[in-house]
Order: sequence, then structure tokens, then C-alpha cells
Amino acid sequence: MSRALRLRPGLTVAFVGAGGKTSAIRRLILEISNGELAPASGDPPTAALITTTTRLGRGQESLAHYHLVDPSQDQIAGLPDLLKEHRSVLVTGPAREDKWLAPADRIQDELHRHARSSGAVFLIEADGAQGRSLKAPAEHEPVIPEFADLVVPMAGLDVLTQAIQSEFVHRPELVAALLDAPQGTQIGADELVGVLAAENGGLKRIPDGAEVRVLLNKADSSRMETGRRIAQALLENSRIRSVALASAMEDDPVREVHGRVAGVVLAAGGSSRLGEPKQLIQWRGHPLVWYAVRAAEGLDPIVAVVGGGATELRRVLKDAQIDIVENADWEAGQSGSVRIGLEAVAAGAEGVVFLLADMPFVGPDLVGALIERHRHTLAPLVAARAGGRRANPVLFDQDTFSSVAALSGDRGGRAIFRQFDREFVEWDESILLDVDTPRDLKRLRELE
Repeated sequence: MSRALRLRPGLTVAFVGAGGKTSAIRRLILEISNGELAPASGDPPTAALITTTTRLGRGQESLAHYHLVDPSQDQIAGLPDLLKEHRSVLVTGPAREDKWLAPADRIQDELHRHARSSGAVFLIEADGAQGRSLKAPAEHEPVIPEFADLVVPMAGLDVLTQAIQSEFVHRPELVAALLDAPQGTQIGADELVGVLAAENGGLKRIPDGAEVRVLLNKADSSRMETGRRIAQALLENSRIRSVALASAMEDDPVREVHGRVAGVVLAAGGSSRLGEPKQLIQWRGHPLVWYAVRAAEGLDPIVAVVGGGATELRRVLKDAQIDIVENADWEAGQSGSVRIGLEAVAAGAEGVVFLLADMPFVGPDLVGALIERHRHTLAPLVAARAGGRRANPVLFDQDTFSSVAALSGDRGGRAIFRQFDREFVEWDESILLDVDTPRDLKRLRELE
């Protein structure tokens, strides 16, 4: 789950909504304590610091290895040592009846400072739902600190087909009002999206600088199809970076992670060996670059990088639903086009598929298979493979972006394969046909 939420040392994460916030936090603490969140080389093992800005049920002190209650300034100052010793520390205010209260605001600020300086992940339960699977926030909710780096709105998919009533929904009257629907209305995909994507619902009071990653919990097999529809609908809201379908109580909790995958069509080369711009060669009624754009149709956004023959390429692509950027230094090698394309699409993208403009047998079905494998694995690299050979296209996860941006010369993405783990999608050998030489073009013509 830490991978699905893109956790890293020093990050502050606030959980809001309903459907298993405490279970998700418990799972993350387990993963962090087991060393699944690797620190930078030479740094101490990553620890988890946990608190609440609302109230936490008595008995939840078992979340962490150590529980610090209503700490003094001296105890707060000793947090770095506690985190080294115990790997997970829960800090709350005093108990009142059956709840642990939140620490004072000044203590929250101190916790944040110590988490950041020590590289601990700071996990905050910032909302209450009384064990229900869906909620709408009251006027005073949620209580998200301004310093939160990541906010995780949550809902439980077990609420699907249930009615908007208190047995399943916390504050059902507010959910009904938010949806402009009567209480008792059956909850379907549209209703869940309507709550989670609302500025006064799942997105309420989120700091402007915080990322938003939705977690749909209790995603058993019978709910996955609807969960996927909900995920895609939520991603229509640009504020939401990704949507994870998970069952926090399972040993392998994350089933799929949906996010925006962008497309970059590399069409800037001069085709020196061929003697003419291969991107513009007509085959079966279309220029070769058209097939790359067609293969990218399920990606968003899509950018074509042009260089040699840029004027004509702009003309043939004028009706395509893509952006076009120019690599003025295209003769220096493919890596420049890779960097320019990545820069154009990286903001908001969980991954990027790079497509070459001379591979007409690569279609949207293969690109879709790369995305599907990435949703299940979040592998840094997902590549096609045919006949035992690695092939294009390749999906690059956002974890590789800084390395991709550092490429130089004519290496393209090949050097990245020596740095990162990879997954492969097996495909037929037709995708190996590209057009670099007159002989390649002759073979392609024979298939026309």
C-alpha cells in the first residue's frame, strides 16, 4: 500500500473520509516497520509517526509499538530516539471516555518538524466516520493540517447498493444533501463519485499544495468492475492524482492503482539511413506517424515531438487530438526528444508511454495491455516483448522520470533498463517490424 500511495521518507499523510482509515494506517505502519519503504542510501531505517487531529478509539493504541500520551516538551524532544528504538510511535492527547483526544496544535507542529527532520512518515487520522463506509463532512470536518503533503480520501466499496442511511453512512443527511437526493437512495457508482469528488465532500479543506490520492477500500472481486468505473470517473477531476482499489485487511492489500498515463510520440528523427522522413511514408492510406498516434488514443495527454520535417508533420497531424512540441536540436539524438516529450506531459502523470513513429503494427490494444500490467504492479518499467526480445513501446513509471530526464545523446530509454525493475507484456512478433533502412521499407511494402 505504501507503493500505491507513493510514500517516501519524511512525507506527511492525512487520511479523511470513511471505510477503513485506521486499517489503512495500520497496514502502512506494518509495511514501514518491515522495511518496505527504503530510505536514501546511508540514512537510518524509515519509521512511522502517527497521530490524530480528531479522536482515536481506545484500543487503537495498538497501532504503534509505542504510545506517547499528552507528551511534555521534553518527551517531544526525545521523539527522534523513540522513533529509532521503536520504528512506530503513536502520539495522542489524553483520554476522554472511550476516545483518545488529539494532541494540541503546537504539538502537531512539533511532530511534523521531527518527522521531517528524521525522515519518518507522519500518518494522521484527520476525520471520523464511526465505522461507516461513506461520509460527508460536517462544517468543522475534516481537520487537515496545512503542512500535509498528501491527503487520502477514503470510502468502502461495501457501501455500494446500500441505502443512504445511518447503518451504512456517517452523517447520511449531509450525504443526501450533497447529492441532492433523498435519504434512503441506493448508493451506486455515481453517488460514490459525487461524494468523493465534491469540494464539500471528499476534497474538502485539502491544502492547495497537497497531492490527493483516493483509496477505495474493501474492493473484493465482486466489486472490482464497479470500482474501476468509479476510479476512471474520479480521475476526470484534475485534483485527484490516482485511485487505489484495495482491501487493507488482506496480506496483499492493493489490487489495482489507476492514474493518468500520458503518451509521447517520438517523431523528430531525420531518417538518414532511409533517405526520406519515415514518419511521413504512406502505408495503407496513412503516414506511419498516424499509426503511432492511433496507438496512443487511450493515453492522456498525448504529445508528438517533431523535428526533421516538422512543417509537414504538423500538417498531417493537424486534426489529431494531440499537442505538438518541437525539438530544435533533433539531430543531437533521440534523448533530447525523450526529455522534451517527458517535460510536456509529466505534471500529473503516473506514467508515460513512449511510442516510435515507424512501428505501424503497434496498436492501442498493446498500449492498453501495458497500462493494465502497470495498474497491477506499478513496476518502474513495463515493456512489450516478442519472440523473447524486448520491444517497443515502453511504459515508464513516474519513479523513473528523473533518470529519463537525465538521458543524453542517442541512447533513448535503453540505459534506464539497467537501473530499474521491469515487467513484460508478451506480444506477437509483428511489433518488431520498424523502418530504418530501405530493406525495412521493402518488407513493409510487401505487407501492404
